[in-house]
Amino acid sequence: MIQTDSDPNPRRAVRAFPDLQALSQAAAEEIVLVANASVAERGVFSIALAGGNTPRGTYELLATRHRDDLDWSRPIVVFGDERFVPPDDPRSNYRMAREALLDRVPIPPERVYPVATDVPSVHEAADRYDRVLRETLGEPGVAAAGTHSHSASATVDVALLGVGPDGHTASLFPGAPTLRERTRWAVSVNAPSHIQPAVPRISTTLEFLDRARVVIFLVAGADKRVVIGEILGGGEAARRYPAALVAPRGRAIWMIDQSAMPDGRSNA
Repeated sequence: MIQTDSDPNPRRAVRAFPDLQALSQAAAEEIVLVANASVAERGVFSIALAGGNTPRGTYELLATRHRDDLDWSRPIVVFGDERFVPPDDPRSNYRMAREALLDRVPIPPERVYPVATDVPSVHEAADRYDRVLRETLGEPGVAAAGTHSHSASATVDVALLGVGPDGHTASLFPGAPTLRERTRWAVSVNAPSHIQPAVPRISTTLEFLDRARVVIFLVAGADKRVVIGEILGGGEAARRYPAALVAPRGRAIWMIDQSAMPDGRSNA
């Protein structure tokens, strides 16, 4: 059963769930609702997928229980971040999403845009993905180093995000210069020393994520509880964490399992 916690931020909903299975089901249902509304309004649905372990259950439910609830010819699929590893590597976000979802639904391959990791450097991979995102999602012809004018156009209908024990989201880590990026939509990230896997990464930026119509954070695990408490509490303490800096122009929905929910935040 969904429990909705009152939140002082009118554009942020915080929902607690008894376990990851219930969270995954609610997330899949939310994605279906947004997808069908987007298709009805604009004829297309765009989503940035998250990596890691938490969203796998959501993807599997979309591929099974909700397989017939979506027109799979309509989505555009991009990735919020990727590890600089081959696409068949067990650490690849694309591989996880492909096995859990993309290979199990009739989505045309040309509507899926993974990060090209078969290039000489992570920097080139980020440059290419920056161009791919702009050309695919509405800013064609803008160079990766782009000096474009900032518009209010949305990037994706839904951006799925996780939160690490250090408060990182996508591959945006605390204190990183990438948090100040306001031009690019994708950047290269050095291999983190405190988070596994310790490999270079490509990440979307706050500039990209803030333009999403809906951002859905999927959070599970007791090791997130302290960080989530500070993020939901707001103030200067929260701003140490990249996840707290995501400020979409649309809605932000925090879906948190009971193990990660800070004391005093749940309506259980």
